[in-house]
Amino acid sequence: MKCHKCGKEVSDTARYCEWCGTAIPQEKLSTTTTGQNDIHKLVTMLAYLGILFFLPLVVNPKSKAGAFHANQGLVLLIFSIAGQVVFKFLDIFLWYLWPLTNLLQGIYGLVMLVLMIIGMVNAYKEEQKPLPIIGGTRIL
Repeated sequence: MKCHKCGKEVSDTARYCEWCGTAIPQEKLSTTTTGQNDIHKLVTMLAYLGILFFLPLVVNPKSKAGAFHANQGLVLLIFSIAGQVVFKFLDIFLWYLWPLTNLLQGIYGLVMLVLMIIGMVNAYKEEQKPLPIIGGTRIL
């Protein structure tokens, strides 16, 4: 929105103009975009919960941020499943090293959990930062 005194652009939730200090009337503050923004944040955060990676694509198919977070969620899901498959084969073929493989599997699961939390925080902050280690992979 624009300041009614100086004409400069100010944020929709600003109470005062950042440029001239003029108070912005309460009725001019936008309330509808805040609710939609919260829903968009929630949907992009849910993209990091496994199979729910597709939600941002369904809710808002034209959103670049939604597509980015859907891609990151899909990459996280694929790496999680691939890691579990690899560790299952290690358990089968290297059964005599099961304490080591179980420890590595636990560490891998913890890393995937941390990556999921990082992705959800980025989605909440509306940032399009790729996940560490696996974020450079592009599928969607």
